[in-house]
Amino acid sequence: MEEAQKAIELGADEIDVVMNYHQLKSGEIEKVKNEIKLLSNFIHKNNSILKIIIESGLLTMDEVRRSCELCVEAQVDFVKTSTGMVQPAAEVGKSKIMRKILPKNIKIKASGGIKTFEQVKAFYEAGADRIGTSSINY
Repeated sequence: MEEAQKAIELGADEIDVVMNYHQLKSGEIEKVKNEIKLLSNFIHKNNSILKIIIESGLLTMDEVRRSCELCVEAQVDFVKTSTGMVQPAAEVGKSKIMRKILPKNIKIKASGGIKTFEQVKAFYEAGADRIGTSSINY
């Protein structure tokens, strides 16, 4: 929370936060939910956008579903697939599940390991609204 506050004070208008997937995996759902809600309330009160990164490559399909449900409850702006720092990163199949659960007002940012135009198209077709990539090969 302190990092988000500092970022907003410095002028950030979009904040990316990695969900505590260790707590999610260990069944500490209330802790995860409370943290996301607290962040969402604070960031929205400051007219900024909240992107929750779920590290979907490390999650089962059920954990992806639960993560998205928590994000819906907290009314985040984006759910992001990955930081790109862990493997596997973004996966098209999990992005499709995310789109089925998330309402249209919650956007999906597919990020992590996306390097080709074909991958970009596949993620858009799966329901992504934004793509994060450090390089792309046409």
